[in-house]
Amino acid sequence: MQFQLVAFSLFLASLYACNSSAHHNKDPYSLEDTVNYKLTQTQQGGGGVFFKTETYVNTDDTAYSYVKVYSYTKKVAAVQFYKGGKKHGPTITYNENGTPQLGTYYRNDTVIDMHPFK
Repeated sequence: MQFQLVAFSLFLASLYACNSSAHHNKDPYSLEDTVNYKLTQTQQGGGGVFFKTETYVNTDDTAYSYVKVYSYTKKVAAVQFYKGGKKHGPTITYNENGTPQLGTYYRNDTVIDMHPFK
């Protein structure tokens, strides 16, 4: 009887592990789960402040998108979220070590305040 209880407990634990690993986050601002986003545009900086930008669009709801901005060291410098072409949700900036930080981000001669996102 004790063996059956242990075996049943292991079975339930394995089912839970499979279910939790297959579950996708429904948060449209989650960078941990970008399975619903697809790269739609890449634009080179053209000698500007940043090396390039990449635009990703949510395939389930095309109103949601985010832009990744790369520095000249080819690391992600910022991520900005949009809904319907307008800023919507968090903006994440990264320092040269890849750590999220506060700062400002210049695009089209406009300064956009950056706020931390956790």
